[in-house]
Amino acid sequence: MKARIIISALAAAALLFSAEANAQVATKKEYKALQKQEKVLNKEIQEKALKEARKEAKRLEKEGYKVPVGKLPLAKQIEDSWQAQVTTDAEGVPYYFMATAQSVGSNFTAASMSATNTAKLDIAGQIQTQIASVVEQKIANNEISADNAAAVNSFVSASKSVINNTLGRVIKFVEIYRTLENGNIQAQVTLGYNTEIATKEAVKAMQKPLD
Repeated sequence: MKARIIISALAAAALLFSAEANAQVATKKEYKALQKQEKVLNKEIQEKALKEARKEAKRLEKEGYKVPVGKLPLAKQIEDSWQAQVTTDAEGVPYYFMATAQSVGSNFTAASMSATNTAKLDIAGQIQTQIASVVEQKIANNEISADNAAAVNSFVSASKSVINNTLGRVIKFVEIYRTLENGNIQAQVTLGYNTEIATKEAVKAMQKPLD
């Protein structure tokens, strides 16, 4: 019984998050107006973000950061990352969960892999927080009984590793590195994951052990 309640709460979390990210409007006219407003606002925000991104790129280059062979130029990577971070829908919901991490290793591959795993865990934590927030809302609204609330919260709290294992379509916006004085390599990565897809896939993964 508790398993079914937890599944119901998690499914509701995904649906509610999706609804928040795709808010309904009364008419097609209002929807088009909202889209136009969203486009203008996003353009203004992105233009400002691009200016800041170029400053950030120059700072990183001065600190000795480079890009791996075959990757986009450092400035372009930073610009794409900043644009992704500020892009939202008309309701202000971000399109991506974003995370940046650094790690040091004896070579680039080891350092980059470690930084990537750390960033993925960060994103998993953000998704977990989002789901927990919706579940808490359902508990507050008495949609989940007090007897089962503790079981639901406990399950969501333990879900970070499960969510992390589902992050299959993560976008690597930034992947750069520099050589430290001791010869080790410091890598920095910035990952992004579509918010709606991430939440739905996380909920599915969390449901499997309960089916």
